[in-house]
Amino acid sequence: MKKLNLNFDWLPSGDNSPEIEQTMGMFSLQAEEVNLTENQDIWSQKIESTVFVSAYPLASWMASSWWRLLFEPLPPAGIKPSVDWRMAHELTASNQGFIWPRVIFASDTESMQIWGTPSDPADKQSVRYINGLDHPVSQNFLEFDSIAAAFIESVISRLHETEVYGTSLAHLWEEVQEERSDPYSTMYRRREAELGFDPDECPDEIVKDALDLAEQMGNETLSELAPTCGKESLETEPSFTAIKELIESTGLEGKPVNWSNLPINQETVKAPWQRAKEIASFVRKEIDNEEKPFTNKSLCDLLGLKESEYDGWQPPERQSISVAVPLKKDILYYHPRKKHPVAKRFELARLIGDYLFYGNSGKSWLASTDIRTSRQKYQRAFAAEFLCPLDSLQTYLNNDYSESAIEDASEYFMVSQKTIETILINNRLIFSSHGVNDLEPSVPY
Repeated sequence: MKKLNLNFDWLPSGDNSPEIEQTMGMFSLQAEEVNLTENQDIWSQKIESTVFVSAYPLASWMASSWWRLLFEPLPPAGIKPSVDWRMAHELTASNQGFIWPRVIFASDTESMQIWGTPSDPADKQSVRYINGLDHPVSQNFLEFDSIAAAFIESVISRLHETEVYGTSLAHLWEEVQEERSDPYSTMYRRREAELGFDPDECPDEIVKDALDLAEQMGNETLSELAPTCGKESLETEPSFTAIKELIESTGLEGKPVNWSNLPINQETVKAPWQRAKEIASFVRKEIDNEEKPFTNKSLCDLLGLKESEYDGWQPPERQSISVAVPLKKDILYYHPRKKHPVAKRFELARLIGDYLFYGNSGKSWLASTDIRTSRQKYQRAFAAEFLCPLDSLQTYLNNDYSESAIEDASEYFMVSQKTIETILINNRLIFSSHGVNDLEPSVPY
């Protein structure tokens, strides 16, 4: 379903470069039902549904940011993106003298997440954008690819129709198209983007290192891990050093419970939290525990771990990732990262969820990080529902959502108070102090 609409009504105007002049027009950008280009002209005081700008800067920004836009995820919550990241993901980077609405794009590997905010009243600009989004709009990844490509091509077609040829946009898009048509080039650009680099900016040996690791652990798992050791981490150590050292270090061996009867269709179009709730509910029913809290032993048993070994486990140092490496048939070698007892339970549940949906074939690596991809969203939602089912939580609280009741529930289910609060907020049982859903904020940073 198309949730994002970009429209230009051409209206050539001005005394500027031909590519700008011939692509002037009335621009509208709509996400679901919200018109993000509705604006007030501060001179005329009129409210307009479209804004007079040139499509050329926007198309050029999309083409130059193409790979990072599609494959570079948001950094972990609580970490503000760098200026470099924002230049590749915020529409205002189109600039070239035009005033654009503040719209943020970030892929979670399955869909393009879109955020929008109204103009800051303190900004003294001639155009003030009125609307914002209360929550991110999710546009299917392939559909976004098609929408963005069609927009860029429409701008190039417009230029050709007006006999403007050989623009930098046309040359850049031709290069991108060539790379998109070649599987190796596409994967090379994807790895650069996941590491936070523009095309040809990342040292070749690092990209080749990424491609080699992908051969070892699979493309999907490498896509989860690469952003944790990208451009920013190069200041402290060579990229992938931490991952290599982790998987070569001592871990915990275990044989997870086989769930060949799990009714999973990975092609089904469902939000991560929907998949998480369905799978968590199914497994709880299968093991005849739909309501009660899990013991640590029960969680360890599901992953084939010995409780005593896991209780005594201490990661060698602070890690940003947890992985499980497939060894011989049905055996995994776990490298957990959490130290606090409650965090360790949540990590176990995340790994169980990851195994059920992504690793149940016995071949795939498991990977748990703080990056905001669909896989990690699914893991966190699964862990919350698995450890603390909503129905059980409501029964326990009995409509008492006070601070002390939440503290008691946290102790009873052996999860953090933040987990309890997030479950209640996301199910509209209490409200966040920020006035928005914590998992779907109005802006991501």
